Amino acid sequence: QLNNLHGYDVVVTSYGLLQLESELFAKVQWHTIVLDEAQAIKNAATKRSAAVMALKGDFRIAVTGTPLENHLGELWNLFRFINPGLLGSIEQFNLRFAAPIEKPQDHRAELGARKRLRRLIQPFILRRTKSQVLTELPSRTEITLEVDLSADETALYESLRRAALENLEKVEGPAEKKSIQILAEIMKLRRACCNPNLIAPELKLASSKLSAFAHLLENLLDNKHKVLVFSQFV
Repeated sequence: QLNNLHGYDVVVTSYGLLQLESELFAKVQWHTIVLDEAQAIKNAATKRSAAVMALKGDFRIAVTGTPLENHLGELWNLFRFINPGLLGSIEQFNLRFAAPIEKPQDHRAELGARKRLRRLIQPFILRRTKSQVLTELPSRTEITLEVDLSADETALYESLRRAALENLEKVEGPAEKKSIQILAEIMKLRRACCNPNLIAPELKLASSKLSAFAHLLENLLDNKHKVLVFSQFV
């Protein structure tokens, strides 16, 4: 497909495929490159970032709701794609901006670094806040539905809880090792509360939570509502 592109063709790809076929994508001279969820290349040391930086294009756009998650180096890498050289090398960027802002020793120097960085990047940023784009939506209403476990589910949960305590008593080694085991046991208990088949499918227990969800969903659909469902465990 990449060998037979013509004007006005649009190519949509995932970051995973782009990384796997980096050489093929890098051979094409693109007119416009759009990175959606651009925080995917926040780490300059990854192969994914290298694959994106290898792309050749006349115009570049990065779209993201989280341009900065951990440190300013992530912002530097996004701008390395959008406008290479604008913020200098990573060493220069850390010296001029990251160090004074993230590890301030002088409040005046920190403010100065923030102003300089803002002045550099502002012309290249179109920022819209939630209040600007969601004016037509009503305020969110949250309803928490509590679901009681059945007798069988309660018995399974109790057996898992006792087994977890026994497993934790057997853990030897540093405190960090026990902390990880504690987290693992808690996650197992949470999955059991969600649906016992996530933990013990061989028991074939009915899930009270899934049953309550089905009833709720039926009512929503009967009333012609649109539904978007998120589940922490599959």
